[in-house]
Amino acid sequence: MRLKQLLIACVLCLFSLAASPVWATFPGEFHEQKEFNFTVPVGLETQVSFWKAIYSKYTTRQVVIHDDEDLSIIYHVVELGDNKSNRYRRREVRKAINKYKTILHKLARLNNFNNLSYEEDRVARLVKKDFYQAARRIRDQLGQADRFEDGIRRAGRYMPEIKRIFKEVGVPVQLSALPHVESSFQVHAYSSAGAAGVWQFTRSTGRRFMSINYEVDERKDPILAAYAAAKLLKYNYESIGSWPLAITAYNHGLRGMTRAKARHGDDIVKIVRSYKSRTFGFASRNFFAEFLAALEVSSNPNLYFPNHVREKPIRYSTVQLRDYVNISTLEKYLGMDREEIAFYNPALRRPVITGKKHVPKHYVLKAPADRYPNLAGLYEDIPEALKHNKQMRSRWYKVQWGDTLISIANRLGTTVSKLKELNVIGHRNRIYRGQVLEIPGWSDEKVKVTEIKTDWNQYDFQVGDTFLYRVKRRDTLTRIAKKHGVHVGVLAKINNLTNPHALRVGQRVKVPKDPNMIEAKLVAKKTEAAKKEKLEVTVKQVAVKPEVSTKNQKEEGDTVLASTGVQEFNTDRPAFRPMRFIPRMEGEYPIGIAKVDFDETLSHFADWARISIRELRRLNNLRWRSRIHINQTIKVPFRRVTPEEFETKRQEYHKAIQEDFYTTYKVEKVLVRKLKKGDTLWELCNNEYVIPLWLLGYYNPGKDLNSLHIGENIKIPLIAEIKA
Repeated sequence: MRLKQLLIACVLCLFSLAASPVWATFPGEFHEQKEFNFTVPVGLETQVSFWKAIYSKYTTRQVVIHDDEDLSIIYHVVELGDNKSNRYRRREVRKAINKYKTILHKLARLNNFNNLSYEEDRVARLVKKDFYQAARRIRDQLGQADRFEDGIRRAGRYMPEIKRIFKEVGVPVQLSALPHVESSFQVHAYSSAGAAGVWQFTRSTGRRFMSINYEVDERKDPILAAYAAAKLLKYNYESIGSWPLAITAYNHGLRGMTRAKARHGDDIVKIVRSYKSRTFGFASRNFFAEFLAALEVSSNPNLYFPNHVREKPIRYSTVQLRDYVNISTLEKYLGMDREEIAFYNPALRRPVITGKKHVPKHYVLKAPADRYPNLAGLYEDIPEALKHNKQMRSRWYKVQWGDTLISIANRLGTTVSKLKELNVIGHRNRIYRGQVLEIPGWSDEKVKVTEIKTDWNQYDFQVGDTFLYRVKRRDTLTRIAKKHGVHVGVLAKINNLTNPHALRVGQRVKVPKDPNMIEAKLVAKKTEAAKKEKLEVTVKQVAVKPEVSTKNQKEEGDTVLASTGVQEFNTDRPAFRPMRFIPRMEGEYPIGIAKVDFDETLSHFADWARISIRELRRLNNLRWRSRIHINQTIKVPFRRVTPEEFETKRQEYHKAIQEDFYTTYKVEKVLVRKLKKGDTLWELCNNEYVIPLWLLGYYNPGKDLNSLHIGENIKIPLIAEIKA
């Protein structure tokens, strides 16, 4: 009888399964995602309430002093007022933090709380116990209410399209609230960690889904980046099986959240309370609570911001460019000014908007549909002569001893003002020996004096043009040439060296006293041939000492003043040094030896050389999971690109990072910090100070950041956001 009942139950179960729909999820497939009920889980109420207050009550003129674990503990709200300097703001916040640390330390020492002041008694009742630990957990949080309201206004431009994209990809539309957390829908938002756009993609994550190069950065286009965000969130969810964890992985990374799930399951509250990791800090712990708070506030704007306004959605007219076109051409034939082009095409980087690079081929140009309904037709009207099949090349020049901006501009066929604008050079016109300058207006399709290569054989060296240098141990002709700022071929010629590798210690070689002057004279000769192209170059003799300066730093207790310019940064960066090459047989392609710079991966080297990562690993005997590190040497084969093309792409990559950073931030001063036990570069750059590693490297020249020691002094640049 029992067996019969069991069989009947199994049959009924199978019948019910057959009658109900079966939903399957396959990675990468777009399907309709069931709406997730994003209610506040039990245990996160305090965190969500705190962030709702940050987003809707406290403005950017207020700083909340609070406990970084128990967010119900709010010690004080600092009123900053309007138009106060960053220094004043930091001083007031630091004063408040020190006040409450002092109170907590006093409470920790007391056994009797009978004679406390009103404020001490309030803090004692608020914290209750573990006062020493509480003193270490004090944190400050800037209010965001005014920014959040501005974000609601800006979101109106993009939100309908973003929600459509999220439905298309198959993720809950509620996730469209994430930009309120990340950027308040500020299109040009840029974090000190290098994340960009309303969705705050880092370069490494963004490259998985978008185009990011010197001309275009799709992270800054809210719509293009929305596709990427939806795909990333979907991938996170399909990998980890929980929306709270998938959302937290958007901030913390999927690998980290996978480890958290392995230890604590998929309960987000348990993970927030119990998961310990060097990288799982305050931001990651609170990310899901911030999202829930932002979702609540943005879904009920009338409740939190009764007077809010929302911009109308933008409808676009588009055309995909079949050619490289300069922005000045688009201005003329489309009738849009470049500010308008930049507004509707935020993915176009500054080099394109300023005209030093063409709008790239295949780029989808956008314009408001109501004013430009026939954008494709307007593009067709552009004369073929103004459409190009190549991008404008970047051109770099390394400053030598004796150079000034005037002499460089004259020699390379440009102007001082263009050099200053392109290289962010201050009003004092200071340049530095070894500094790498970008030369404006370089194009394969134009005849310029900069294309004229110096032929040293045409110069007859006279008595007094050279001096004698005595060869030392370990000297090579290349090393001697680099030391004196002259081309190695020049030394070989004037010393009649048939074998430049056969130098002897003690041998005397002739070295030009002023190689720049000789080169300038030769360029002047070549200029005569270029005059028929209506190009004029005036070469002036440099007889005065150049404006070479040490960094403008002045000791000030534990801090030094910062250099305010970006122009010195690339002096000793590996990416801007000449590449060495492996000797090769005739007919073989060249193989260069490059030193790894900051923010470089094997993927970057493979992209720049247009080869596979697999080939690069094989050439360098690297295992599948091997990672490269700063100053490591990498062999690069040049089968598909020239070394010049490789170096141009590489240098453009680093210049783009620096330009984006210095558009948003400035270095105010430099802190001298003695390394303590437990300090790591990751902690210093990501938790304690939040600065890019390349910036730290610049302020610590000559130090190997891979092997710092306890007690060693390093300089920490303190940055501040540039006020709009």
